[in-house]
Amino acid sequence: MNTDPIEDGTLLKLTAEIYSVDPEGFVITVKNDEKNESVSCNSAREYAEYIIESVNNSQRDNFVAEWLPSPHARKVDIDMIGMQLGMMQEWMEEELGEGNGMV
Repeated sequence: MNTDPIEDGTLLKLTAEIYSVDPEGFVITVKNDEKNESVSCNSAREYAEYIIESVNNSQRDNFVAEWLPSPHARKVDIDMIGMQLGMMQEWMEEELGEGNGMV
């Protein structure tokens, strides 16, 4: 693991917060510090796609995606998002592994 400090101006920082919506559902608000914009995502997939798009379109060399405390989120929504993102990560790792001849 690389522990070298990252120079200012080379790090894309994406921060996210979950807001539960009544009667059920959630919105993930993501802030992109490079574009100085915030977007609202209505699903874990939309969030993941925004992260990938932001990284791919960034002029910066490194990135970090952080979750902010989400006091306006129900635990069930936080758990659901975590499960969905975990499943997406597993799927992507399997796809990348198969493409490299690894299984």
